[in-house]
Parts: sequence; structure tokens; C-alpha cells
Amino acid sequence: MRDWHLWNAVGQTVDPLLKRKSADPKVLLDALEEAGQEPDAGKPKDNSPRFARAPLPSTRPVIAASKVAASEKSIEPNLKRRLSRGHEPIDATLDLHGMTQDQARAALELFVPARAARGDRTLLIITGKGIKKTGYLQMEHKGILRSMVPLWLNAPELAPLVAGIDPAHQSHGGGGALYVRLKRKRQM
Repeated sequence: MRDWHLWNAVGQTVDPLLKRKSADPKVLLDALEEAGQEPDAGKPKDNSPRFARAPLPSTRPVIAASKVAASEKSIEPNLKRRLSRGHEPIDATLDLHGMTQDQARAALELFVPARAARGDRTLLIITGKGIKKTGYLQMEHKGILRSMVPLWLNAPELAPLVAGIDPAHQSHGGGGALYVRLKRKRQM
């Protein structure tokens, strides 16, 4: 019965949109006081502690491990297109699957200078996607080689030899591989 009186009091303050008298909430409170009711009457007082809403996730883009950081040079778009279509040959491939970080870094630091000295220009470095399945339909990325190889290629030992780095096309391994373009060998 009490809810009916409250509903009637609220209904009297509602106007059609075209004939709205006031958007002031004080009018509603005054109408409720005239009806002899408090706005929160009948409701138990909530004394539980109030917590701030959880912060929203960052809007900054998350860089996937296979993506090349913005400070790194990427290879020319036309060259990448030719590589993905198979029109440009890949001079050498290095597969780092199953290696530890130390083994992979040592292999990379031997491979790149040897190929640069030989005159090769385009390399395919296979890191693997490094995806570890944690349960049904759940996947957790743990690809340490996938994230470390671009950093190693930009280290002072290899950076003078590297002209650009880009994630490989799906036909060459997709997110689990990188195209590495080496600088031209200087003729003396």
C-alpha cells in the first residue's frame, strides 16, 4: 500500500517531454515530504564500506611479443610483400625452437655475422610462437624467445648489421618468425 502512494507521488511529478515543468530533483523531494514519506523510508541503511571502482584497463596499445617495437627499423613494405608472396628468396633460415635463451642468443650472434659476411640480405629467424596451453580454451603466451630476439638484434653487437626487422607472413611462420633484412656489405 505504501509503494502505491509513493508511485502516485512520483507519477504526479512526471510530465511529458514537451511540457516538462522542471528538471530539478528538489521538486520530487518536496512532493515526497508533502506525502509524509522520506525518500529512503523502508529501506535498511547500508553501512558497508564503499570501495572505489576498479580502474579501467590502460588504453595504450599492448605490443605483442612478435611485433617490432616502434624504435626498431622495419623492412621496406614492398620487400615484405615480395617475401610473403614468394617473389623474393630468403637467403638463410635459423630455427631457434627448443633452445634456451643462452643457446638461442649464442646461435643468433654466430649466425647473423656469418650470413652478413657471406653477403646474404634476407634472413628468416624462427622463434616459435611460445604459446603454452593452460586449460580448455585458455591460452597463455610465454614466448620468451619471441620477445627477446628483436631485442638481441638491436643490441650493439648485431645492430650495425641489421637494416630492418618485421614479423613474418603466415606462410613463413606468422607471429612465430621474423624477417631480418641485413645491410649491404661495403665494398672496399
